[in-house]
Amino acid sequence: MPDLVKRFMQYVPGIFILALGTVLFSSCQLGVSSLVSVPFTTATITGFSLGNATSLIFGLLAVVEIILVKRMPLKILLQLPFSFLFGAVVDFYNVTLGLENFVVTTFLGKIFLLVAAIIATSVGSFLIVNSKLILNPPEGLVEIIALKKGKRFGQVKFYFDLTMITIAFFVGMVFLGRPSGIGIGTLAALLCVGRLIHLIEVKTTHHKIEETIEYAELITDDITNEVKTP
Repeated sequence: MPDLVKRFMQYVPGIFILALGTVLFSSCQLGVSSLVSVPFTTATITGFSLGNATSLIFGLLAVVEIILVKRMPLKILLQLPFSFLFGAVVDFYNVTLGLENFVVTTFLGKIFLLVAAIIATSVGSFLIVNSKLILNPPEGLVEIIALKKGKRFGQVKFYFDLTMITIAFFVGMVFLGRPSGIGIGTLAALLCVGRLIHLIEVKTTHHKIEETIEYAELITDDITNEVKTP
């Protein structure tokens, strides 16, 4: 089987699994994950659908990547159409399948959805990054930071997630007078998602899951420099 086909066999399911995890966090009503914390707050403020708000924020993160690498490589530019595709998949689950109206009344049921959301988000993120195709903008930004710092993807993601949650908290306080979508589920995602990705990475691969050579070209003038393994 050609290598590209194998990579797409990881990539496409990764998109749908990650989008499902994003929606399940919203459905469990215990707080959304860091990945969707800023989009969720944006959707609450503007009235946009969660998918449209996600596309908007992801597009802005892709612009941040371009600023950091000081060029416009194709691998980052392709994250812009990815942002709209991912937002469309989120709205497919939320609007078309009606998961935005799915209500779980028991605490045990909400915990079950939260665990499912954490697992889906972690697995989806891992599959997308490990396929070495087009990254979603949050993972792409984490990837670039990880390479700059010589750290593993899962390690850097924890701090990135914390930053996204902090931004969502303050934006909610400014525009709504309260944090929106921040709760125990947010804390659980912050503590578990990055670590679970790191665990999957260590158990299933013998290399860091970033695209070391190709992304190194974006952040250093000397592509022969090794990216240090912690």
